[in-house]
Amino acid sequence: MTSIPSSFDMGPKDADDLDEMSFGQRVVFHCKQQPLVPIGCLLTTGAVVMAAHSIRTGNSRKAQNFFRWRIAFQGATLVALVAGSFLYDNHRKDVKSKEELMREKAKMREKLWIQELERRDEEAKSRRKRAELARQKTKENGEIIKKLEEELKELESKVTPKSK
Repeated sequence: MTSIPSSFDMGPKDADDLDEMSFGQRVVFHCKQQPLVPIGCLLTTGAVVMAAHSIRTGNSRKAQNFFRWRIAFQGATLVALVAGSFLYDNHRKDVKSKEELMREKAKMREKLWIQELERRDEEAKSRRKRAELARQKTKENGEIIKKLEEELKELESKVTPKSK
């Protein structure tokens, strides 16, 4: 059975969903956030492994160079980590949380609903006013009709006795 997307479906995972992510998903998420950090970790690890291999083979000069590379890679990784954290933190402050967005959306819906209710109330008031005006007009017309009927009866009574 294929699932149909819903407005309640969540999009891609983001920072607000970290608690709901598994360990592997968190690792992938953070690697996508700051790709230079895992690259620096791999390079540092590679330098340490190569230094250990050089020590085993007895090449101390090569081991010393690999240890220097390890320090450089470790420093670059640390700089990437700090810079990425700083940039990500600033970006995160700018982006509103889902909860804030949902509150704003609820306020907007409430405002629209109140406007709709006010519009409907105005329509009902105008209908009542028109109905009242129509009743008054009908009442006035009824009074006019009664007066005209009375005048007609008077005229008929005047006309009818003369013809007898």
